[in-house]
Amino acid sequence: MNEAPDSGHAPSSDHLGKYLHWVFGGLAALAIFGLALITFVDVVARYVFNSPIPGAYEISELVMGVMIFAALPVVTWRGSQITIDLLDAITPRWISGWRDGLMFAISSLVIAMLGWELWALAATLASYGDVTEYLRIPIHPTLQVMSLLAWISAVIAVLGALVSFKRAAAPKH
Repeated sequence: MNEAPDSGHAPSSDHLGKYLHWVFGGLAALAIFGLALITFVDVVARYVFNSPIPGAYEISELVMGVMIFAALPVVTWRGSQITIDLLDAITPRWISGWRDGLMFAISSLVIAMLGWELWALAATLASYGDVTEYLRIPIHPTLQVMSLLAWISAVIAVLGALVSFKRAAAPKH
């Protein structure tokens, strides 16, 4: 945890950033590959054999959610979310660290609440026995995975806040 997001991007020598990149970035990449493969096979089957893959849309929906939330820990650690930097040029340097820490802290709360809501929704859908329409795939496990990934991202945002506050409080040489 000696290096963390600074001015929006994690340094390449950051060990946690590399781990997050390979684990969660790899999961997101596998999900993207799966989506591309399903789409490709579905399109070929539809136009060549006049027989699309049954439930391809349902599979795509479930995989898309996992893909988005799998990338969230990496994006959070790097601080590479969409940002508005209109005031960065006039913001004093000493305020930037405190601002970044505050933004990470707020982000951690919002992401944690999102994870909580996803988990609650998963519990509700599980109690109803809710499944996809065509393939009858239970929906709640996907929401639980998305919730866990959101909570991991919230923890990572807390780490980013701690490091940002530590940097902001460190004496400047």
